[in-house]
Amino acid sequence: MTKKYDLQKILDEIEFLFENYSLERRATTQPYLLKIAQARFSDYQYHPKDELIRESLIEHVGSLPMLGTALFPYIDDDEVDLGQSLIMMAIHDIGELITGDEMTFTKKADANIAEREAALKLLHPMYHETYDDAESKNSKSAKFAKSIDKINPDIIEYLTPPEITIWRYKEFANIEADQIINTIKKHKRPHMLWNPFMTDFHAHLMEQLQKKLGS
Repeated sequence: MTKKYDLQKILDEIEFLFENYSLERRATTQPYLLKIAQARFSDYQYHPKDELIRESLIEHVGSLPMLGTALFPYIDDDEVDLGQSLIMMAIHDIGELITGDEMTFTKKADANIAEREAALKLLHPMYHETYDDAESKNSKSAKFAKSIDKINPDIIEYLTPPEITIWRYKEFANIEADQIINTIKKHKRPHMLWNPFMTDFHAHLMEQLQKKLGS
């Protein structure tokens, strides 16, 4: 007997995901959208809160599998299931469609509770255990997914003009230029320590970002 589905309901749910993932804007400036804006509009004036050049949540979530797949060959850990990690990368921020996105540096602990409640309402039950693993980071697959999520914005900072990174940190988190690297290390480095390659790669990235910001 063929199983019956409410196909329109499923389509409506997918439309909700596309719309809200696209409309939810992160604090991060998307450097390539910025280049397009500057190239097309000679009088374009940058501001960190300009939604046209801010990274959308769908861009963030979409870039994680790309980055994770690129770095996976180097972590040398058989306990990491890449497929499971990619699912975690795809679903880990779904709660923010309800609660909104907030920078790691200003996010309060109780925000995670509301985000989890929203996520479990939006996700199919088959993904609930995977979502909780991603948040608790109990498995190596979850640790890998979280490290990719955390290092991704730092790579974007490296690709972004330094004066914009400095302005953005001040605007959204009230962090001065000389505190940016230490702030990133404090919040991000603990998520890298599970794996030697991720630790070394993040350390190298911070050295290169320090050079850019220092210049």
